[in-house]
Amino acid sequence: MRKIHMSAAGLLVVACVAAVAGQGKPAAPAPVDLDGTWKLNHGLSQFPSDLGFGMDVIGGGRTTITDPGRGGGGQSMSPGLAVGRPASREEAMNSRQLVDEVRNPPEQLTIAEGAGGIVVTADGGRSRTYYPDGREAFTPLDAAPVATVSRWEGSRLIIRYKVEPGREVRYTVSRKSSPTQLVVQVELVERGGRDVAVRIYEPEGGAPPAPAGRGAQEGPAVAALPSQRPATAQTQQAPAASNRPSFVPAVPGAAAPAGLDQRPGAEFKGLTSLGLVVEDLGQEAVSCGFQQDAIEAAAAKSLSGAGLKVVRNTDEDTYLYVHVITLATTTGYCISRYDVSLFSNTTATLTYGSRPVLVQASLLHKGGITGSGTKGHGDTVMRTIIQYVDQFAAQVRDANK
Repeated sequence: MRKIHMSAAGLLVVACVAAVAGQGKPAAPAPVDLDGTWKLNHGLSQFPSDLGFGMDVIGGGRTTITDPGRGGGGQSMSPGLAVGRPASREEAMNSRQLVDEVRNPPEQLTIAEGAGGIVVTADGGRSRTYYPDGREAFTPLDAAPVATVSRWEGSRLIIRYKVEPGREVRYTVSRKSSPTQLVVQVELVERGGRDVAVRIYEPEGGAPPAPAGRGAQEGPAVAALPSQRPATAQTQQAPAASNRPSFVPAVPGAAAPAGLDQRPGAEFKGLTSLGLVVEDLGQEAVSCGFQQDAIEAAAAKSLSGAGLKVVRNTDEDTYLYVHVITLATTTGYCISRYDVSLFSNTTATLTYGSRPVLVQASLLHKGGITGSGTKGHGDTVMRTIIQYVDQFAAQVRDANK
């Protein structure tokens, strides 16, 4: 089958044609009424300092795509994510714009349902329209339209921006009735990891009653909607829902403990000691300049500098895990996949179980892939790894101030 390549202008024409074609389709009523004007509550919301995809620029201005797979882990990608080509300039610019919107959420949202879509208007009157019927749409951004899929999943509205090969920005939004809140979760998704933040919006000027005949989410919901430009609906395509658990899962109200700590960084409070595990390096990694002892020493120094006690080579409780896998070519070129993760082992009673079981929780993760000549390759990647460790250590330190 021949592949057809379209310019940004061509995609925009397709978007407009599909929008006109889809306007006559009647829309099913929304399962939850999200209408209203909502104001961001900073005190209840999370604002991680390092939200973003894996390192995009590594040494010498070389632009890389973060490989969404954990090196050597044999894990499959999240459904809907595919990596087979580098990002275009327009895709990279769209990615930066959407990440900026995640980092700086709107202070106020106005949501209105009508004309088969849900219109979300943010600060300054900028708006986007979402058509939650599972069709793929192209939402105009500054650089080029971005493929977007919206749909209802129960009482939650899921919006997926397909920003680059192997990368998505996913928003989920639902309404909580007691107290009345719009609880927003946003995920920057890559295969093998994701960054997550939750934002809480409250009704402007008080809590209106839930409309009759519409449901309201009774537990922590999920995600908010960035809004900047008008959106248009497009061609039919059923979205693929992720089967990976979110790092900030939506918990049914009945299952939430009475004393649940929902403060930002609550998962790190009381954390004073960390295990440190650096996976053994292969011979190719060593030939490309990596030194396991140097990585361990630098990571331990970073964690100790944040006031944490470091216990090396243990994964029994909460620990930092560093994994590097490298391919060295016969032409003197090195390609490395690197991951830094913060894991914790604990017991929990799962929603579908009746007794506590041992589970591993992934608290933080960052990773990337890059290639360069042998000279300086190991040092360049190690600097990025330690940068990630510094970010994680800072989050733990700040949570315990």
